[in-house]
Amino acid sequence: TKEELKLVYPQNYKEIIEENCAKYDFNPSVMYALVRSESFFDADVQSVAGANGLTQLMVPTADDIARRLKKSDYDIVDPATNVELGTWYLNNLYTRCNNSFLMAFFSYNGGITRVRKWLKGSMIEFGQKSAMPEDLFLETVPITETREYGRKLVSATVMYDYLYNNISFADSVQQVIK
Repeated sequence: TKEELKLVYPQNYKEIIEENCAKYDFNPSVMYALVRSESFFDADVQSVAGANGLTQLMVPTADDIARRLKKSDYDIVDPATNVELGTWYLNNLYTRCNNSFLMAFFSYNGGITRVRKWLKGSMIEFGQKSAMPEDLFLETVPITETREYGRKLVSATVMYDYLYNNISFADSVQQVIK
């Protein structure tokens, strides 16, 4: 049931996530999917690579974002701060990736420069002149972890849209993958 699925796709930190999504004009379902996938809402988690907090930011990335947001002193594991930095960063990637959630997901995981290189290679390989269908590009991402990360975030975003916004799977997928 939807109620049972909401236990698997919770909206923990709802006030913080939705406040930052409103602040940066970003889709809350996408941020819930990111936080669920990165940390499963555990604010104290740290990855073996050194990523921290709910949105699993690396310290150099967080430092750069904080500088851009004019935050001279911040705590990377503070939930409100971490979600703000993560929301700003994913929204920035989304904008830099021509308003593509899928490309922003790949960039969040693998780096925007790599993603652009992969896209260019895939376009050449498939004879595309100006655009590559994102669902096809998803299948050509050369790093398995990044490819699976994109799939996981797409499916989680679709579930959040379905459970909390009554958006059909098909409509949500069309918004996430162009």
